[in-house]
Amino acid sequence: MKIGILTFHNALNYGAVLQCYALQHYLQEKGHDVEVIDYRIRFIEEQKKLLSKTELRRRGFVPFLKYFFARLLAWPAWRETINVFHHFMVSQLHLSPRAATAADIPTGYDCILFGSDQIWSPKLCRGFNPVFWGEFEKHGARFVSYAASIGEISELDKSGWLAVEQRIKVFDAVSVREKSLCLALQEHCGVSATVCLDPTLLVDATVFDRIAIRPEEQDYVFLFNVLDDPAASQFAHRLANRLGTSVVIKGQAKPQLKSRRDKLVTLRESMSPEEFLGYIKYARCIVGNSFHVIALSIVFQKECYALKSRRSGRVEGLLGSLGLADRIVAATEPVDMISSINYKAVGERLAVMRLSSTQFITNQTV
Repeated sequence: MKIGILTFHNALNYGAVLQCYALQHYLQEKGHDVEVIDYRIRFIEEQKKLLSKTELRRRGFVPFLKYFFARLLAWPAWRETINVFHHFMVSQLHLSPRAATAADIPTGYDCILFGSDQIWSPKLCRGFNPVFWGEFEKHGARFVSYAASIGEISELDKSGWLAVEQRIKVFDAVSVREKSLCLALQEHCGVSATVCLDPTLLVDATVFDRIAIRPEEQDYVFLFNVLDDPAASQFAHRLANRLGTSVVIKGQAKPQLKSRRDKLVTLRESMSPEEFLGYIKYARCIVGNSFHVIALSIVFQKECYALKSRRSGRVEGLLGSLGLADRIVAATEPVDMISSINYKAVGERLAVMRLSSTQFITNQTV
């Protein structure tokens, strides 16, 4: 079967590109002819420009000038980030011809999978993106969402749910990322959906092993602090001392516009997705407030801690379902006892969770 994938494959975000890579690989292993539809989402492409008209309109002239000069100083690092993500996209993803609008989406697919990630989020996508809502000719293809997300469901009012109800009818089958969205679709739209795993959890470590790049550093704690919580580096440093290593590597994709010196960590900006995987694979322990860094830590069977935050609901749900609720900590907590994760038990639970997701894909791609 020829399958197209529509997702945030061109984002400057490790989780976004690696979930796309994982889904592509999973489908290829099942014998399908897979293409990532090279739809360049406008708001993501705008992030890659030094001078963005969108930011000018959003911020206003004077705030934009401050933003622009800060970005100009950080531009060499930004350009390196853009380059490494572009290299990953063209070297690791099987891309279709490029598409800029819904009318440009290629034809010839038996099925198009929409997802994963927040492709349905009106806030993130600046409205209801017509491509991600399947507002183009099917040409005989099945339209299926896989682990799609709408973001924060509380941000949708009555008119928003009416818009969802109208648009979601185009899909032949619906699976979503969060149980809360599954329940909300039933309540507001009368749509039965399946909750499916993020694609990074569909595959085993060998899929990422083949592209992971080993870092020069050894015996380190890897910190991925996407929310820039100052307490996170302190927690990671306490953990490193407890483990007998003083080295804490802090990784991030997008360079900071404001320089913040942090003597507790060694900063690694503009890492490629392959380097990001390597830092996880070879770490002594991982600390993060990102869903995907914790998910990938589990795939690699690493010791890890997820830091509580305003956005930690999804990772708390994952760790709770895997029997790892004790790995959810506040960054201000002391590091008293360090126990090893029982990955035999985790693997058994994860295998059960994979069943419904793999069965959903199988049922839609026969």
